[in-house]
Amino acid sequence: MMEFIMWLQHHWVVAVTIVFLMIVLTTYWPGRKTQIERHGRIPLEDDR
Repeated sequence: MMEFIMWLQHHWVVAVTIVFLMIVLTTYWPGRKTQIERHGRIPLEDDR
């Protein structure tokens, strides 16, 4: 476990970049466009 922690201390920028790219890819995946647009309209809709 200590070896992993030491490796992570030296390569944390790479690990954070990979996590960021995974979030961006899952957000902008082509099949999710309608879901993202629906979530974007939530603040503009009246309470029902």
